[in-house]
Amino acid sequence: TNLLHLLSKEMATKVVMIGPPHSGKTTLANYLADATDSTSGEYHPTSGVRILEFSCNLPDSKAVDIELWDCGGNPQNESCWPAIARGAAALVLVSNVDIPDSEGQFLEMLYLRFAAQHGLKESQCAVFLNKVGETEKVGKVPAMLTKVPHEIVSMENGSNVHAAFCRVISSALTAQSEEWRKGENQILSVQ
Repeated sequence: TNLLHLLSKEMATKVVMIGPPHSGKTTLANYLADATDSTSGEYHPTSGVRILEFSCNLPDSKAVDIELWDCGGNPQNESCWPAIARGAAALVLVSNVDIPDSEGQFLEMLYLRFAAQHGLKESQCAVFLNKVGETEKVGKVPAMLTKVPHEIVSMENGSNVHAAFCRVISSALTAQSEEWRKGENQILSVQ
């Protein structure tokens, strides 16, 4: 617990948020960071990455500084993805529940590129199935991602967005703390 506290206080926790275009990543990121969107309501894809900084209050009342990397989901940005993924403590994959099942392959590819290739565990990742508007659909998690925690989120109920995000952060920091503790124990056992 002390290590978890130190992790969360000494530096901002880097979280990467990515998904297909039109999935609502920027809207969710702006909401989480309490940032205002000055656009006219028209869709403007994120070019590359936007970095938002804010604090997240975890269930145990600890505030964690967050560095949220809102990544454009256009495959044209793929050459930048390794640099964006480097050093991330958590990954949030966002999918619009109205997007056809064929987009599931894209989410799986993103998971492989951002989590598997950079050593993130399933507990450090989440899939947010974003309900945009009045849809009755609930979304579907691709087969490869069924063990990754997933949440149905909606801007209609913003509190569930914050709660889901805080669960991801808490889980990611716990996993990171356990990895560091294992590393420390290995060093101590060698001596």
